[in-house]
Amino acid sequence: MSATLHAGHVLPEVWTTEGLPPSRQFDAWRAAIVDAHVKWDISKAPLERFPARICLHEVNGVRLTDCTNAGRVSGTRRAAQIAQDSEAYFNIVVIEKGSAVLRSDGDQELALAAGMFTLRDTTRPMSFTTDGGSEGFQQKSLLVPAAQLLRRLPRVRDLAGVPMDGRHGIGALFTNHFRVLLSHLGELPASSRHPALETTLDLLALCLGQQPALPAPRLRKLVLEQLQRHIEAHLTDRSLGVATLARRFQMTERNIHKIFGDTGETVCAHIRARRLAMCRRDIEGSTLAHRQISEIARHWGFEDPSHFSKVFRNAYGMTPRELRVRFCNAK
Repeated sequence: MSATLHAGHVLPEVWTTEGLPPSRQFDAWRAAIVDAHVKWDISKAPLERFPARICLHEVNGVRLTDCTNAGRVSGTRRAAQIAQDSEAYFNIVVIEKGSAVLRSDGDQELALAAGMFTLRDTTRPMSFTTDGGSEGFQQKSLLVPAAQLLRRLPRVRDLAGVPMDGRHGIGALFTNHFRVLLSHLGELPASSRHPALETTLDLLALCLGQQPALPAPRLRKLVLEQLQRHIEAHLTDRSLGVATLARRFQMTERNIHKIFGDTGETVCAHIRARRLAMCRRDIEGSTLAHRQISEIARHWGFEDPSHFSKVFRNAYGMTPRELRVRFCNAK
């Protein structure tokens, strides 16, 4: 990819797989997408053809990209890739078509649909999966040296991985501005590009700074689902609770409680109910019929057998032992 000077303007760098043999398209795109952003380990996609396009502007170390591609793509970014960066960046990712699932710190998962955006901290390990379905995937992104955002918004790292709505309010103001900037940046004289970008970064900082500590109602469901998935995957963890969820998802304990308030049950009640359900499954199942009930209870986080028997009876109307006897007699 190369930029071209024309009548005082700087045209964007544009790269496509058009004209490449189908067998080379994905590998060529993989190299180009990494060159346009930061280092990723992107898995080979089993596709016969891979139509893709990358439009790139670079102004004072900031990269603005508009990328489209077909199919389903996955990639990871670990210590080996992070070590190759010359500096730390923040990456604003706006989903235009299709969907993306981002995972960071091993477990935290964020699902983004068209119209949503988020901020990624490139110093943190992460992975992604994008899916364009039948219409293809499109993403616009803004890769900013960390120092440029930190001087505008010192708490910006706290917002990494937070889902944001680019269809309403201040989020729509930023995403609409960003789309227009990408479309017309190449038409601006070189001398005007830096001031235009500075305005964009100021608007971005304003947008990020006004993100509520608790997501808007239309996004709370998404956050709740992410919390519930994390709980489901860590039911055997004795430390699982509000405090660990707050640390993992970079939220206050108060807001964790508020999000679960929409369900009508507390965080502790939800965790207890899911653990009890797993205990009932194991007690009823033939696979663990030889295992002591107390062992099953301890595996799922119930250390006190008498307490476990009491809460189990309150939930299911019978003790764990009565359930096992009933199951054995029914065989």
